[in-house]
Amino acid sequence: MARLSAFLKAYSDSSFTNPHQVALPDSPKDCTGDFTHMGAKYWGFESKRHVATSINPTGDGFAFNAEGHHWFELGLTSRSKVNQLTVSTQWFTGNQVPIISALLTDKQTGNTTLALEKQTLAPDANHTFDIDPVWATDCKILCFHEGGISRVNLYGEEGEARYQQQNILVNAEISHISNEHYGRPADAVIGRREQDYMFGWESARTGFGEHALFKLAEEASVESIIVDTYLHRLNPPLSCHIYGAKLSTQALSQIENLASSELPGWKIVLPDATEIIPTDFRAYMADQRYLASGFTEFEIKLHLPNNQLWKPLVSFGQLHPDTWHEFTEIEETGVVNAIYYMHYPHGGIHGLKVFGA
Repeated sequence: MARLSAFLKAYSDSSFTNPHQVALPDSPKDCTGDFTHMGAKYWGFESKRHVATSINPTGDGFAFNAEGHHWFELGLTSRSKVNQLTVSTQWFTGNQVPIISALLTDKQTGNTTLALEKQTLAPDANHTFDIDPVWATDCKILCFHEGGISRVNLYGEEGEARYQQQNILVNAEISHISNEHYGRPADAVIGRREQDYMFGWESARTGFGEHALFKLAEEASVESIIVDTYLHRLNPPLSCHIYGAKLSTQALSQIENLASSELPGWKIVLPDATEIIPTDFRAYMADQRYLASGFTEFEIKLHLPNNQLWKPLVSFGQLHPDTWHEFTEIEETGVVNAIYYMHYPHGGIHGLKVFGA
């Protein structure tokens, strides 16, 4: 029975540790005597406290929810038939997760199986759980109610590999880059989680909407998009917005000269429904020109050019800290030769992958 290759896709909280260690095949390291600004150092996943308990609004007691939990989700690099999970709480001697459940999901069929239900974990111990074989692409561990887990491994039979397609942005020409203060869009294109620190494309905090334009080496029909905020725990963007166009041969040859008015952008919608479309949105926001309208609160929405060339691939994708975002419901399935990526308002992404035919 083979250990299945997996990686951490997302988690609810891991304030004390680097949670990506929980999916590694390595034996959990003894960090005794090592300290960080968060206190004693531990290997793996460890959440903050009190997810199940809160103070009553009246201030005279507490509310308890027995179903309150933290969680983390592992992605398998191959669709696999899983028949065993091992869970280690090694080195967590009094702060281990006491109870877990495990959900196995197969993205190919859409089926989700409750593989483990409310299993007890002992402190500083290794646990093996045999399960009925089930095909899966993802595993979600529910942690009742809080605490640490040093490692989770899945075992079974590997099937078809995932995420092995060519990233069609790799050979693209990049222009119209809004900000490269801490990294470049090209760094995100090659991001493969090979570092244990923040790496990729990160802008300065002065941005109000970052963007980059990719001229593809070949025409393609986009099938899925990955936006990875790996290790960007406190500085990811709030959202991403991705558009594609099939430009004429002449327009494609002069793509670096496209005016901002010909590309998707941003507009302001005031409380009285008045719309303001600044020529330079960044300067408008940075200089607080909105104060002249008499409003300090308003909405910011997408503004599309009148040329109708730019079709939404992902019109509005919410982004989360340190998360592998997988967009498979692509809105426009036609052929494109240019992709315009935007995120709002600023921040960093580790990886940007576009898969297509």
